[in-house]
Formats: sequence, structure tokens, C-alpha cells
Amino acid sequence: MKKLKEIREQGINPYPHYLDHVVTPIRDIVEWPRVGVSVSVAGRMLSKRVHGGLAFVDLVDDGWKIQLVFRKNVLGKERFKWFIKYLDRGDIIEATGTVFYTLRGELSIEVKDYKLLAKSLRPLPGKYGHGVKDPEVRYRKRYLDVMLSPKSRRILEIKFNTIKAIREFLWSKGFIEVETPILQPIYGGAAARPFKTWIWAIDEEWYLRISPELYLKRYIIAGFNKVFEIGKQFRNEDIDVKHNPEFTMIEIYEAYADYNDMMKLTEELIIYVLRKVLGTLKVKFPISPEEELKKEEERKYYEISFEPPWSKMTLKEALKKHADLDVDSLSDKEIQEMLKEFDVQIPSGYNRGLAIAKLFDKLVEKNLIQPTFILNHPKETTPLCKLHRNNPDLIERFELYIAGMELANAYTELNDPLLQRRFFEEEETRMKKGDEEAHPYDWDFVEALEYGMPPTGGLGLGVDRLVMIMVGTYSIKEVIPFPILKREEK
Repeated sequence: MKKLKEIREQGINPYPHYLDHVVTPIRDIVEWPRVGVSVSVAGRMLSKRVHGGLAFVDLVDDGWKIQLVFRKNVLGKERFKWFIKYLDRGDIIEATGTVFYTLRGELSIEVKDYKLLAKSLRPLPGKYGHGVKDPEVRYRKRYLDVMLSPKSRRILEIKFNTIKAIREFLWSKGFIEVETPILQPIYGGAAARPFKTWIWAIDEEWYLRISPELYLKRYIIAGFNKVFEIGKQFRNEDIDVKHNPEFTMIEIYEAYADYNDMMKLTEELIIYVLRKVLGTLKVKFPISPEEELKKEEERKYYEISFEPPWSKMTLKEALKKHADLDVDSLSDKEIQEMLKEFDVQIPSGYNRGLAIAKLFDKLVEKNLIQPTFILNHPKETTPLCKLHRNNPDLIERFELYIAGMELANAYTELNDPLLQRRFFEEEETRMKKGDEEAHPYDWDFVEALEYGMPPTGGLGLGVDRLVMIMVGTYSIKEVIPFPILKREEK
């Protein structure tokens, strides 16, 4: 603050409105160095090293770094002295000078002139290249971690490029990106507890969406045959390494398709994204969360291959293979005993189909490391899916698992309005028994189905979890720029 006051007393604006020169992006200089050429650059000073009449600065902008060299005999005594006294690590500056290589071979700019663009009033909490070590600071003040850690910045770049690649792929396949309401009078499309809000203008309680599914199906009914939406969903549930109450998801719906078509689309989409964003179909993923805490050279990894075709098995086959459970041979009593043994709760009371699905989540999910489609779930697991064409106790549903995480969920969509009505009524019964994740009855959606919806395939894919796998992290907080945290006490 003292320096800031003195700078202002000298008639210098420490936060000027403009630059004195047209600047060249640091990236252009690094990628196409032209020795001897005069350039102007702008960026943040992330280090300052003074050696008598010579000083070195690491200037970083837009994720790219270049060294600035300040010499007393080039700048003059007064300008060099002013730089030493008033410019600090964290300040944003403009510098003009000549591109050259130092004796050590480092690309640099010999500064002939400089200008303060924004004075930093707080010391930076870590060194450039190392990021912020304190996780509390890293997540609360993410801008500092991204500023100081090329790795953290790269993770976010991968996420945003992933979203771009998803859009490119789907538009190339003839899909149209549409929009659906975030505020909804009836939430639906998933099993989740919603966030509630109040619309004062109409004096009604509404909800933040937990899924755009039922509105995207209305587009299909209206005659849009291929639609998708990438957006935020809100589920008032756990905050842990795999869950954040606000997260990014894509949902895709295609008329005259079924879950087999969506399986093919899912595989093609993710393969396209990996090739486009990472340039490879193989990624490394730590074998446990503890491995992430070790130095990179000491970590043990799974190598996950996305080369097609991906593995497919039914849910019951997966229970048999990974948990040695033949659920068809087990009585309800035996299944109930297993629920107790593994401390698995079903809020609305015992239900055989839900119990089988819960046992799968508990015993099998963690073992599915390579991309694996799990097919044909018990019909009780969702009210929005078509019954299996060969077995009415099952539904035409798949979930995609990678690195022990559920990544995608897809159905042959239920389009029988009378059956949909019945399933919603059953969900209402579960809700009355205390199941907060049961699906509410959406009367308007049932009415829309009564006008006729063509056979349809639908897919939901968690973008954050896909990026977690691409960058090799167990924590969703690493791929969400500003994760939800309990407020600090000031």
C-alpha cells in the first residue's frame, strides 16, 4: 500500500486504461522466436531475481512464459532503480525490447522500456510451476492455483476443449444443440434430491433441474429428431471426490434409435474426444487415491485403453464375474441378509430389483477399470426406460463404467404413456415411504407422451467425470474450476 501511494504521488496511474504498444502474444514469440526483433509483451511477473545492475523476470501470460532481462546500462539508472523499488512479483506489466538468447540458451527479451499495468497488493502464496500446496487455498482461491500451476491450468484447458470437441462431434452427426429450463415446476429425469427455490412473481415453489431429460424428450415429441444439451445440473446431495452439487452433463436424444444405437454413439463420441483433445486412446489413471499424493515418478497407474470395441456384459453377468453372485439363484431373504452384511440401505423398503442394483454398486463398480458397458438393469431402477423386449423384468438400459466410476447412463426411452403413468404412480408410492430420490409424477410430460413420441434412444454423460479420467485424478474438485465449499468464517 505504501508503494501504491508513492506511485500515485509521482503522477503515475498504477491501473492505466491502455497499453502503450500493440503487444505480441508470448506464445507467438516462444513458438516462432525471431532473434533481434523488437517486440512488446504484457503479462504477470511471477518471479524477480536481482543481481546488482542486472535483473531477471519470468513473465507469464495466457499460460506461456518468457524471461525478461532488465539491465541498468540499457534502461538508465533511474528507470532501473524505479523497477527495482516499485515492481514486485505478481504485478502485471507491459515490456518492450529485443528478442535474444542468453548464454545459457534461454529465450529472453532485453527490456528497453516498461509500464506498470496493474499493481498487485498481496504476495503470491507459491512458486510458479509448483502451484498452491494448501488444498484449502487451492479450491477457495482457484485463480491463484491456476495462475501458479501449469498443470492446473492444463486440466481446465482439457475440460473446455473436451466440451468443444463434444459439440463438434454431435453437430457433425446432425444433432442440434437446444436449451431447456433450469428452473422447473417439477424436477425429473434422475434419482436425486433437488434444490428448491421460490418464484415470487407466481407465488410457487420451483426447483433447479436435476436433469434436462423430460424437456429434451418434449423436443423429440415436437419433431426435432436429434437434440443435445450441455449444461449445469443441480443435485442436493453429497460433496465428495466424485460428487459436486453443481456439475456439467450432456444429454443426447435421437428419434428412431434404441440403447444399442446410443452405445455405438457413446463409444464413437468418447473416442473422438480423446483423439481430438489428447491425441491418444490410452490414458494413465492412478490405482488408488493415495497414489495421487505421491511424486509422479513414484505413482502406480492403470493404463486404460479406449481402443474399440469396448467390453459389454449384463448387470447380472457382472455380479457373477466380479462378486461371484448368481442373484437369480438367491432368495429375497438371502438378498436382504446381504444388504445388511454390506450396510446397504433402500429408503423406501426392500425391493428385489433395487436391491440387486445396490449390490452391484457396492460390489462391482470399483472393479470396472477398462471401458465397460453394463446392460439390462432391473426394471425398478428407473421409471423412464422401456421394458426389455425379451424380458419384462429388465429394462433396455446401459451404464458405462471406466476407472471404477459410472460415466454414462442410457435408455431405450419409454414412450408408452399409460405405462409411464403407472411407473410414475409407483414412484409416488416410494416417495410417500420416504425415498427422497423417487421420481415425482410429471403430469404434463405424460400428456405430451399421449400425443405420441417416436421410438427414441437417450444418453446422459458426466463431462466432469470424463475429464477426471482424461487427466488421471480421483477428485472431481480438480476438474471443476470453482467447487462448492463450506463458507469461510471471517
